[in-house]
Amino acid sequence: MMGSMDGTFLGLASYMDRNIDSSTKLSHDRYEVYVNGDFVGQKTLLSTREDVTSVNEFLHTQGHNDFLANLDGDHYHISTTKKERELKHALQLYLNSR
Repeated sequence: MMGSMDGTFLGLASYMDRNIDSSTKLSHDRYEVYVNGDFVGQKTLLSTREDVTSVNEFLHTQGHNDFLANLDGDHYHISTTKKERELKHALQLYLNSR
């Protein structure tokens, strides 16, 4: 009988934790941005109209057009074979200035 009470308690605690997590969720979504596997910074979405692809728009305005981007959960992966160092530097400035 003790085992079933423990299981019920754990189930309730788990249920309560899920509710607490969802009610205290950050109001802004955050994505970790990687370039060729290296962490560059975090992209925080500041409005509901903004999404992580604004990173691409920024890179295009900086003259970086030869890259591929892929969203995997909260990780945004950018792959490039051209001007990697310059792209990383531009992204670091962009992500840290917000």
